Formats: sequence, structure tokens, C-alpha cells
Amino acid sequence: MERPSLRRQLVMIFLGIAIPIGILLGLLLFFSGLYNRNRLAAAASGGLDMFTTNFENQLDSVENYLLNLSLNDATFRSLSEQTDRTRAYLDAYEIAQGFPAVLAANDVLMGVVLRSGSGNLYVGRYGAAAQQLKQKLNLEAYLGQPGQTNKMMTKGWYLRTIGQRLYLLRSVFYQKASLTAAVDLRLVFEELVKDYGLDGRVVVMNDSGNVLVGDANLLPTKMEWNSAGYCLTKVGRDSRLVVRKQVKALTVLYLVPYQHFGVDFAPYQILLVMGAVFVLLAIPFILFYMKQEIFAPMTALVSTMDRIGRGELSVRSSVDYRNAEFTQVNETFNRMIDQITQLKIDGYEKELEARRNEMTALKLQIRPHFVLNCLKSVYAMVQTGSREDAQQLILLLSRYLRYILSFTATTTPLHTEIEQCCNYAELSSVGQNDPVEVVCEIDPELSELPLPPVSLLTLVENSVKHGKMIGKTLKITITAKLLETEEGCMADLSVADNGTGFTAGDLKQLNSAAPQEENGQHVGLFNVVRRLQLLYGEQAAIAFTNNRRGGGARVELFLPIDPVLQKKEGETA
Repeated sequence: MERPSLRRQLVMIFLGIAIPIGILLGLLLFFSGLYNRNRLAAAASGGLDMFTTNFENQLDSVENYLLNLSLNDATFRSLSEQTDRTRAYLDAYEIAQGFPAVLAANDVLMGVVLRSGSGNLYVGRYGAAAQQLKQKLNLEAYLGQPGQTNKMMTKGWYLRTIGQRLYLLRSVFYQKASLTAAVDLRLVFEELVKDYGLDGRVVVMNDSGNVLVGDANLLPTKMEWNSAGYCLTKVGRDSRLVVRKQVKALTVLYLVPYQHFGVDFAPYQILLVMGAVFVLLAIPFILFYMKQEIFAPMTALVSTMDRIGRGELSVRSSVDYRNAEFTQVNETFNRMIDQITQLKIDGYEKELEARRNEMTALKLQIRPHFVLNCLKSVYAMVQTGSREDAQQLILLLSRYLRYILSFTATTTPLHTEIEQCCNYAELSSVGQNDPVEVVCEIDPELSELPLPPVSLLTLVENSVKHGKMIGKTLKITITAKLLETEEGCMADLSVADNGTGFTAGDLKQLNSAAPQEENGQHVGLFNVVRRLQLLYGEQAAIAFTNNRRGGGARVELFLPIDPVLQKKEGETA
């Protein structure tokens, strides 16, 4: 699998930094805009709520005044029953004395008109903001129309257009007397609303959605209100934020200008934005610096490594680096190449030594006396007519010779070595009164464990040669266990017999791993130790002991397990 270059990884890291920062900036702008929009909507809604609440409270106050006057005032009742014009005028004048107080307390009220049907008498009082003669005359003329009393709505406020002005009226009457309060909607929503700090545009609609006050062109054909209670509209190039309130049968819309890209940051937010922008702007400069100070030196170093990989071991990195870290890497690299060159020489020498040891092992395994004895046994068996034993002996001997004469590989699987050990034990038992018995206890996971050829076979041969006793069956036990340690998995191999065992001198000499001459004792065992050390180094360990129970020699090997073998075992499991 192709591995990504460091340059690409660093670019991806910087992109991984830049993209989240950009996203965070976008989110910051979005949520800041949302926060400012909600804050603007809350301020507009608060101002509109203050105005509409006061407006509605005043309407309720006027309505309560009218109802109380019509139901509880004796003079009003007297006026409704009065036929004398002079007396009616006096009653009307007395009732009208309370109108100025009502007008002063409710600035939205344009005026209050008292009408006596019996005397065709009108008494009206008007607020300071409604001192226009034409408005007053239009209102009184409307209320004085024949049959107008029947058109009055007495169950709440109602809308009437009088003289091209839209009024909100509330009427009460008793018999022939009526009392009407008038609110000029245009005056209220175009003039008085400014006293509440509402500098935007106000549009008033009825329940049917018809615009009563304000410019209908400011509104789109359809408005979508969000959960916060406001909506954003755009008519032409103008964007506005709209909030609404309900007052009686009126829907009041307040429109304030809104800039979509207007973001009002807090001081800490400004610092965050400036920091993020600085990081984004710094990334190209950092990449350029890294190209000069990291990528270029690494390219030169890799080029030197490629030349060394092609066999030019005399090449050394001679680039003059401008930073201490790459200078240290350069010096360490050159020292490492020197060490590799020396290790290559040492490895060649070890290879020669390993070959000498292998030849020694071959010579040790081919014991002329053992082969000659086998041939003599064959001759004797043929002479005595034991042809089947002779055939078996020849077959086992051929297997033995083929194995020890034909191996060329550095290692052989454990199961192959075990088969040869059993073959040798069977070969040593043919025609003998005291046979050799081999018992194997092998962990299936170690079946493919690589071993130096004829290593376990040498241990079995040593047991047969030195441990066999007359009149007693020699039992050799071969075990292979998988051990899990903190440093990894190990293979625990042992070859034990019930023979005479090692002497104290043998144990001291064998466990000290002192080399022996070819004509000395236990040369084969020492040869196995050296071959294991060449193959596994310090990771291998071998112990020579005697069995505590039943006597006999015991040789135990501790070998590391090849990671490749571990992987195969895991797949098999």
C-alpha cells in the first residue's frame, strides 16, 4: 500500500485546521447575525408591545367610562327621557363636564360626542391633538344622520370611515340618548406612535388582512413567521424585520430596516475573528517556510538514502542544514551508515561461522558406528530369517539418512522434526530387547514453529546414547507449549528421558555454554546451543537439568515465536 508523503500529510493537517476555522467563522457570523436579529426583534417587539398595551388599556378605560356612564349616571338617564330642550341642554352640559378628564387621561382618544335624539342636541369634546374643525364636523354630521343610532354597534369597538378618515368608534345609548367615543387611527399610528420611540414604519390591518393604516406596498404577498414571533421581508431592495401585535380587532405590524450582513460583534468575538483570520493568513507562510526548512532537507536526505540503497555505501550526506535538528539527523545518519557497513562485514563473518557449524552438525549426525551397527543388524536379521525386521530396519535407516543428509534450509517445521525423532526412536528399537518409547505432547498452534534442522533429533539421540539402561525401557517425552509473557509469546520445548541423567560436571559445563572440540563429550548438544544462538540471538534460552522425579535428563528450550507465525496461528484460530 502506497503511503502518503509527509508534505501531503502536513498540507492535510493545515487544511484540517483551516477548514474547521472557516466553518467556525461562518457559524460565528451566522449565530452573531441570528443573535443580533433576535435582539433587534426583541427591541422592536418590546417597543411595540409597550405602545399596543397602553393603547389597549386606554381603549378599555374609555369603554369602562362609557358603560359606567350609561348604566349608572342618573343625569344620562334623565337626558334620555327628557323632552324639554332647555332641560336637555343643561343635562348634556353637566355630563360633558367629565369629558375633558377622560380626554386628558387617554391621549389616543380624539373626542367624545353626546347626542340627545329628542332635542337633536350634540355636545362634543375633543383632544388637543384633534383640534381640526373639519374632523369634528364630519364626526358630528355622521352621528346626526337619520337612523344612525341603528347603525351603532354597542358590543364593542367598530370601524367606520368618516370624511375620508378611518375611526375606531365605541357607542353606548339609553333610549334616545347616545354616547360615542372616537379614535382617529391614522392620528394614533402615524403621530402618537412616535412618542414610544418607534421610528420604523407601522401598518395596521383588520381581521381580513386589509391594510387600514400605512403603506400596503411595504408588505409582501405572503409573510412567514418564525417561532420567535417575527419575520423577515424583502420588497425590492429593502429588507425589513417585522413584528406584530393584536389589539382588539386590529393587527399592528411594525417594520424596521434590517441589514442581512450587519454583524455587531462583542469585543471577545472581535478578538476571536481576528485570531482566526490571522491563522488562516499565516498558513501559506508556514507552508513556504516548511518547504524551505523541512521538505528540501528531507528531499536531499532521501536522495542520499536512495543512492545507498542502490549499493553506494561510500556515499554520505554532506548538506549544510540551517537548523540543529536536521544537522543532528544528518550526523546520526552518517554514523548509522558507518555502523551498517561494519554490521554487514560482521554479518558476513557470522554467516561463514554458521556454515562451519552446519557442516559440523552434519558430521556429528552421521555417526559411522551407528550406521555400521544398523547394517550389521540387517545382516544378522537376514541370516536368521527375520526378513520383516530387516526390511523395517532398512526403511527406517533410509528415512534417517535421507533427513540428515539432505537438509539445506536454515529452519524446518516442528512437526517434521518430531517425525524424525519418532523415526529415530523406532530405528533404535528394532531387534532390541529394551525398546525406546517416545511420547509427544505438542500444542497444535506450534506445529509450524521453525527450528534449526536436527536440533530436537540431536537431543533425542543424546538421550538414546547416554540414557539407555539395560533391562529398562527408555521413555523419551517431547513437549511443546505456548507461553504468553509480558514481552510476547514464547515456545517452551523440552526433551526429557528416564535414563541415567546428567552428571553434576556435565550440567555445569552445559549450562555455561562453553564450546567443545569435535572429539569431546556432548559436542552435539553444544552445537545445538550455538545454532539456536545464531538463529535467535539473545532471545533464545536453553536449560540442562535432571528430572526431580524418576531421574533422567531434561533439556528445555525457550524460543521466541516469529510474528509471521503468530499471524498465521491467529488466522487459523
